Amino acid sequence: GKTLSCFVVPMLYHLFEVGETVICGLPDMDMAGDKWREDILPVIEQSKYRNFMPTSGSGSRGGRVEAIRFLNGATLKFMSGGGGDKSRAGFSSRVIVITETDGMDMAGSSSRESDKITQLEARTRAYGSRKRIYLECTVSTEQGRTWQEYLNGTRSQIVLSCPHCLGWVAPEREHLKHWQETTSQVQARNLARFVCPQCQQDWSDDDRQLANAGACLLHHGQDIAADGTTSGTAPETDTLGFRWSGVNNLFLTAADMAADEWRASRAADEENAEREMRQFVWCLPVASSKS
Repeated sequence: GKTLSCFVVPMLYHLFEVGETVICGLPDMDMAGDKWREDILPVIEQSKYRNFMPTSGSGSRGGRVEAIRFLNGATLKFMSGGGGDKSRAGFSSRVIVITETDGMDMAGSSSRESDKITQLEARTRAYGSRKRIYLECTVSTEQGRTWQEYLNGTRSQIVLSCPHCLGWVAPEREHLKHWQETTSQVQARNLARFVCPQCQQDWSDDDRQLANAGACLLHHGQDIAADGTTSGTAPETDTLGFRWSGVNNLFLTAADMAADEWRASRAADEENAEREMRQFVWCLPVASSKS
């Protein structure tokens, strides 16, 4: 999932492979303890880094977590979007890893400074172009920080080689087929398949797994040849931005997603159901509703 791939793994790489201090940004400090216990600590305990765990102090015996100093000398410092502006001052690092980005994208009503993300990013200014900032979030709106960073970055796509025509494609929501005319959720589950946008052939779940195993990352404006080599100039940007969608989620089958789509299409609160599908299944922002 995105939390492991884009939040925990980069954090542990810098803490233990590079051996440097990392700032972890999140919406509030109550979340810090949950993230540490549920997402970060279990990965450390199952890795070769477990010998770096502190034997005393914060992080060693539970309780409130604000800063953890590991035995290799690196520190994990939690900073939140809550509290006053001074709570984000006075601590610098080359690396910041931020989760739930869009939950920190507004300046507080009493703040004289910029939004919380920008304040956190300012902790890296001393490092110039050597800084590394990781942002991870479920997309919210088109104006949200996550989607804007994606649009203004490389706008990379995960492209898959179709097992049938061997073309490189990126199936989206409209390529989940055969459930739309069904009369029950069970029928939707039984008939649903992803189809190749190029040759229109149905993909089995085995086909989809095979295609994802050989995925390539294609930056906006680039082309990809049959052998997987890319050509063309990537956008001139410092930001690598990419998203993955339902077709890349191998935790769920096409049947599972079709069942959710069938339920959402008949929900009493249609707008809320549509928001859920766009954000949590297809990684698409919710369009602003302007009267």
